[in-house]
Amino acid sequence: MGYGSSSLEKRIKENIKDYTLGQLLDMPVVQKQLETLAALTGAEFLLTRRHGEPICIVGSWSQEPVDVMKDQGIRIRVNNRTVAHFYYRTDREADLVDTMVKAILEGWQSWAEATYLYKETDQYVDELSLQVEEELNQKTQGTKLDALTGTLNHTYFHSRMKVMDRSQIAPVAALCVNINDWRFANDHFGVEESDRLIRIVADILKKFAKPEYLIGRVDGDVFNVVIPIPEENEAVDYMESIQKACQEYEDSRLAPSVAVGIAMKYNVEETMEQVFSDAEYEMFENKMRIKQSEGYQERLKKGL
Repeated sequence: MGYGSSSLEKRIKENIKDYTLGQLLDMPVVQKQLETLAALTGAEFLLTRRHGEPICIVGSWSQEPVDVMKDQGIRIRVNNRTVAHFYYRTDREADLVDTMVKAILEGWQSWAEATYLYKETDQYVDELSLQVEEELNQKTQGTKLDALTGTLNHTYFHSRMKVMDRSQIAPVAALCVNINDWRFANDHFGVEESDRLIRIVADILKKFAKPEYLIGRVDGDVFNVVIPIPEENEAVDYMESIQKACQEYEDSRLAPSVAVGIAMKYNVEETMEQVFSDAEYEMFENKMRIKQSEGYQERLKKGL
């Protein structure tokens, strides 16, 4: 759902379908309440998810899912949608158990409603804040794109990283990509050719990137790439593809080459800035190996 694309009223009406009872109530507390009630009344209790899978059992109930189409029990509803089913049985004091069950279910439903409204309202406000922040960045910082390469510019890329931090997305692969010996091209062939080298590398990065990748030119010869929720080995495969494409690039003068460092974010408490710091360290390690490799200097100097 895009920021601001749905009103809070519509969001609250529709999003309850994505919640389970465990997201709305503290289930250990619920279990303790049922155990206490069972000890007082001798009753047995069963609480299931909306499709009948047991989540709390007190007594000799089966562990198998309940056919809620045939026996709905007492439906626990939040925002006019069933989120769970409740069952109980007792051999004594049925009226007392009925009264106590009614009271406890009313308490659960009020608790769940309040939790749901709080979570959805809080998320809605957070998304609106992010939208406003992005819009202000665009107005005050101009275009999102770097004029030379068409990748995200430094300022906008870093604003997107803050959004990712606040959205708590994980896992995320962060790649720091540095053009090897860009200064050599600038010193020997001039600004026009060194700019062309930057564009060549940017085009390669974009060619092998999937639509969801974020690519930003964060310094003169440095690009950062973000792969949200990557598949296994996806970041390494991307690194190898762009390095191979650079190595195979045919040009009479320029010899594109990039050093790449990869770091992974698994902990949502970690910031993207911290992750890219680790990626930058790995990039320098990669750069040393590349520049010491056989044939590197000969290829670099072929245009002289």
